[in-house]
Amino acid sequence: MAAAFPMHSQALTAIRRPLALTMEDGNVCSVPALTLEGLGDPSFRKEHGLRFAYMAGAMAHGIASVDLVAAMAREGMLGSFGAAGLPLERVAQAIDELKERCGTQTFAVNFIHSPSEPKTEEGLCDLLHAKHVGLVEASAFMRLTKALVRYRVKGLHRDAQGHIVAPYKIIGKVSRVEVARHFWSPAPKALLDELLKEGSISAEEHELAQHVPMAYDLTAEADSGGHTDNRPLVTLMPHLLTLKAELEKLYAYPKHLRLGAAGGLATPHAVHAAFAMGAAYVVTGSINQACVESGTSPAVREILAQTEQGDITMA
Repeated sequence: MAAAFPMHSQALTAIRRPLALTMEDGNVCSVPALTLEGLGDPSFRKEHGLRFAYMAGAMAHGIASVDLVAAMAREGMLGSFGAAGLPLERVAQAIDELKERCGTQTFAVNFIHSPSEPKTEEGLCDLLHAKHVGLVEASAFMRLTKALVRYRVKGLHRDAQGHIVAPYKIIGKVSRVEVARHFWSPAPKALLDELLKEGSISAEEHELAQHVPMAYDLTAEADSGGHTDNRPLVTLMPHLLTLKAELEKLYAYPKHLRLGAAGGLATPHAVHAAFAMGAAYVVTGSINQACVESGTSPAVREILAQTEQGDITMA
């Protein structure tokens, strides 16, 4: 990751200097410098124990590797291990290694929707609970599933002050407004009822789950170098920001919902634009495949380093 983040740092140097502006009446107004640590929503950084509101998203089959995630954690950023497509034994091994290398630093594991293989989701949920992995990046979901709901709901309780505490958190990734609504709403009661009847969750977890969203953090996944719905960020973000305001008013959650931005964020100007649009955090993806820490081959890295925008198309 050494090559990716300093690139953004270099381009944003201009906003790190204090400015002095002369007003029409002759008075001088001072604008303090904005550091890289100050970009994005401070509550996102506080929630996940980060220095920067910057995330490297999951890439399947371990391309978002242990090395990459550990490097992100070391620099105070968030990485998501690419668990999709890997056997559970390999995911378990990666989690153990990440826990050892990251220490108290936060990392995430990808929880990908597997509509034709529900047992895969159930097995991953069991593993994440057993390993006490408190954060997942949920991607490719078209609807919520029992396994994802069970992951989120397990362990919900109230602290001494009466606040709801959630040991297991989700960062959702969506490119459609209707899917975003599911994540920013409480878990569907029908699924909660099924889980309670099966004995998979307690009565307390069932009750508390109706007062918190499935995810406070949601990433707007716009058009990128991968497979998406080809939604431009400049149109997708405003739709989701409108939905965010609507659901915050409807549910009156104890904390604000947060919207991150992903898709095509491969240059300093793109990252700056995402923050300017109101992103609480930014997520890079395809560009990270060229990093030396990624779980791909030197040949692929060399090809990707030469690839330009016009070389990418949907297939």
